[in-house]
Order: sequence, then structure tokens, then C-alpha cells
Amino acid sequence: MDLSILYVADIHGSDRCFRKWLNAGTHYGVDILIVGGDLTGKILVPVYRSNGRWSATWDGDDLTFETEDEYAAFARRLREHGVYAHLSSPEEVAAIRGSVELERAAFATHKVAQLSEWIDLADSRLAGTSIRAYVMAGNDDPIDVDGVLDSGTLIWDVGDRVTELGPGISMASVGESTPTPWKTPRELSDEALGEKMAKVVAGLPESGITIWNFHMPPFDTGVDVVPRLDDQLRVQYRAGQPDMIPVGARSLRALIAERQPTLALHGHIHEGRGRYTIGSTVGFNPGSQYQDGVLLGVIVRISPKRGLRSYSFVAG
Repeated sequence: MDLSILYVADIHGSDRCFRKWLNAGTHYGVDILIVGGDLTGKILVPVYRSNGRWSATWDGDDLTFETEDEYAAFARRLREHGVYAHLSSPEEVAAIRGSVELERAAFATHKVAQLSEWIDLADSRLAGTSIRAYVMAGNDDPIDVDGVLDSGTLIWDVGDRVTELGPGISMASVGESTPTPWKTPRELSDEALGEKMAKVVAGLPESGITIWNFHMPPFDTGVDVVPRLDDQLRVQYRAGQPDMIPVGARSLRALIAERQPTLALHGHIHEGRGRYTIGSTVGFNPGSQYQDGVLLGVIVRISPKRGLRSYSFVAG
């Protein structure tokens, strides 16, 4: 029996995108939902309370909220786009800006709380359906979230594991990336990442359809291109256009060429929406527009005998 899968990645704390993903199972009529890493947000907005009011600066505007309900509505609006409102003080914010450890601790508090809410929501929304939901942490997700991801009853953490999706169809999942300029929590050297990926895929059955759910894309496949940055993280241009370069994992490209999985699913590179082939392997990156509240995905239909039957990129 064929399986249909909706794969997305890099929703980065967007409540809107997560709810859309949960609803997409029935909307598109798929059997399986997957978020392939980078579940949590990347931006904190300091909010200060003084004289019974709340104040914040967002999108270039200085905002003041007179009531707790107004502040709560603002915080919800930010989370629609993957941004956390952080109730704080100028002194704490200054300390956070001067300390990577304090910054990560502040983020972790919001990320754990949000994912706990998402797990509860998923268990509620998926109850009574036959839809299965799988998630894993990506390079931007701190280790703190692992326990939360393991706490669901109808949503499963598949990171670093082999998962049987159906008779004759198995999936291996790895969420780390190679080093980035932002020094995110889950990074490995290209060589070490390749070794870890090889270890995980060694657990796949020797026969049948194999899916590699690897957050990091392989090198020079078109789905791994980003604007080149200088050491100040400024975009570099060529002929008036951003100078786009491949940043995927060379070790993964070699591993795909050697092992030839049926299907490979990736995220990480938000600009990398597209499809590639390496030998008989077909790979996809759905891209990401989480900051706009847009859920980008790819729907694939898999046959246990014939492999990939069809695919379509979707946005909603």
C-alpha cells in the first residue's frame, strides 16, 4: 500500500506554521506528517514593565501596552512569526547580549515552554485520526528540548533513529548540520556529521524502500545554496545580485552516492526549495518562509515496491 508524506522543515517557532502543519494532514489527505528539524524560534524581543505598563520595540516601532491582555495579544502575534516576547529588564538584556550562555538559557526557557504547548496541541488535534506525526530537532534546537519531544503520545521524536513508516518503507533521521556562522547548538564537522549519518543509516533494513530524513542537504545539489557572507555576516554581491554559493555537506553527498537511498528529505537552507538527483536517489528541500507565516512543504507518495511514485511542492 502506498504512503503519502507531507514533509516540512525550519518552522522556527512559528505557531501559525505549526498549526497549519497539524491541519495539513486532513487538508491534503496524507498519511504521515514530518517536521525535519529546526522547530524552535531564533528571535527574542525584550519587553519591559514599568508603572503598570509594558513597552517594547518591534519592527522599528516603539510600542506601549496598557493592560496585560494587550501585552498577551502582542506576545501571541509575535509567536505567529516565530518570535518570543521576553519579559525582562534593561540590565538583564545587556547581560544577555554580552553572554552566549545567558542568551541560550533565555531562549531555552521559551523554546521548551512552546514545544510543550505544541506537543499537547498535537496530541489533542491528532486524536481519533490515523495520521502519524514525526518531528526531530535540527541544528538550531537546543538539547533542552529533547525531553519535551519525547513526551508526546501522538507525535514522535525520530532524531538519530530508524523508524518503520510502513511495510517495506523505513526512514533514518539526523538533525545536525555542519558549522554555521551562528554557532548553533547542534553542529558537527563535515567529517563527523558523515560518520554519524553512516552510523544511523547502518540500522536500516538491507532491502526495501529507504528514506533519509537529514536536516542538512548534500553539497552542490542546488538545494544548498545561500548568499555568501563576509566575516561581519554581510551579504556579498556579484553583478548586483547576491553571490550564491553551495554550503551542503560533502560527506553526505558521498554517502548518498555510495548507498543510494530511495528518497532524501532536507531542510536547513531556507532559500534551497527544490529537487535534486544523485544516481537513483531523489532529494527534496521544501524551503522555508516561516517568518511570513507561510508553510512550505513537499508531498511525496511512496510505494513499497516501486519507490517514489509522485511529488508536489505545496505552500499554504
